Amino acid sequence: MTEKPITEDYVPLLPWLGAMWWGAAAAQWLMRRPPRWLGWPLPELARPLAVLGRNSLIYYMLHQPVMIGLVLGYGWIMR
Repeated sequence: MTEKPITEDYVPLLPWLGAMWWGAAAAQWLMRRPPRWLGWPLPELARPLAVLGRNSLIYYMLHQPVMIGLVLGYGWIMR
C-alpha cells in the first residue's frame, strides 16, 4: 500500500494477522495452563468486565451514544 486510504478503519491484513495469531496462541496456552496469579475463577471486581466480554456486540453498539450523551449532558450542566 503506497498511500493511506480515506477510511480510518482500514488496516492491512499483514502484519497484523500474525500479531492476532500470536495473541490467540497465547490465550489458548494460558487457558490450558493457567498461572496462579491469573486467579481463576475471576475475582469479584472483574465480573462486570466479563459481562461486557460476553455481550460485546451490545456494548459496541451502545457505548458511543451513551458516551456522547454523557459529554453533552456534562456540557449542558456546566453552562
